[in-house]
Amino acid sequence: MKYKLNFARDVDTDEPDVYILNLPHGFRFDNDPCAIEHVRGYDTIKDMKDDIRWWVVPCDCKGCKG
Repeated sequence: MKYKLNFARDVDTDEPDVYILNLPHGFRFDNDPCAIEHVRGYDTIKDMKDDIRWWVVPCDCKGCKG
């Protein structure tokens, strides 16, 4: 299963030039082995898309399963 960005559903833009990516259930970021991270902030859309491309993986933590 691969994550596909749905900007309207998954990104909050409350402030100018701040993008908060809230991954839906079943996905997490995989570049920190010590943490399970489902939300991350970005200064640019390009940075966000780069992270999605390289670091978003399926998740089976308690929160995603339940």
